[in-house]
Amino acid sequence: MRSGGWKNGAVRVAVATGALLLMAACRPAPHRGPAAPARPVADWSVARGAVLYASYCGGCHGPSGRGDGPVAGVIDLRPSDLRAPGLLDRNSDDEIIARLLRGEPLRSTPRRNAVAEDLEADAITAYLPTLSRSDWELLRVGRFVFEGACAPCHGAYGQGEGVLGAVNEPPPPSLMVARERYTDRGLEAVAVDGVGTMPPLSDTFEPGELRAVVAYVRHLSKGYRLYDTYCAACHGDDGRGVHPEDLLPPATPAPVIGAETVRRLGPAATRRQVLHMLRRESGRMPHFQDTLSAEQLRDILTYLRH
Repeated sequence: MRSGGWKNGAVRVAVATGALLLMAACRPAPHRGPAAPARPVADWSVARGAVLYASYCGGCHGPSGRGDGPVAGVIDLRPSDLRAPGLLDRNSDDEIIARLLRGEPLRSTPRRNAVAEDLEADAITAYLPTLSRSDWELLRVGRFVFEGACAPCHGAYGQGEGVLGAVNEPPPPSLMVARERYTDRGLEAVAVDGVGTMPPLSDTFEPGELRAVVAYVRHLSKGYRLYDTYCAACHGDDGRGVHPEDLLPPATPAPVIGAETVRRLGPAATRRQVLHMLRRESGRMPHFQDTLSAEQLRDILTYLRH
């Protein structure tokens, strides 16, 4: 979340509060009877929390907190059902606020597979130094050709996950395994002449494209797949950031990353940053330390508990 979202949320709170005050001022006073009692402070906290929840939480958790928000459906997330027993009643406000601000686990929330998370972070950390050593002009051509000629069967990252490969018997092998049995010339021959159930693609490639496709197949790795999925949208495929003209305001260019970053920060600090960004960018529950205050989160919890 960017700070602009927090400002917009504050504006929405101010507008909503102003509207409530205006409605109260315009309401005609009763002719008889005692004056209405003052609103409890908690009611105003609920009102503020409702506005903040709609701005920052409802897109994923849904308007009624059941985890069926429109954003979650688009990006294939499965947010928690906030009405489910155990989430709000077994955790205090302070514990939930610590979860939202710093990502600390809740007692009622199962931990994600720590081994899988560590392996993903290790794969990206190991991949980062290769960014500055790769021939990106060649790899970009190879990726473009691969996605048109090979990905329908082998998948975008060469692991046999293509839509056509799913109906083949036997399914296409993982290219990260199969490539170890071939030289570069051998891979070119397989692409041109075909092998087994793979058809020949001799009429598919222009001069020079075979070399680029082979380079792309050699570049494929788990680290590349994770980096391309979670990091490249900001840092660029080569770690040098996306072109300024491709950024949508108010986005700013991401810092250059690669071997120099690992040397400057050290492997341990680099891995910690990779792990934090992986958790955030992979669609897991975000942290709001730069977006919402503890007081605002407490208003949201007051709204949810009501």
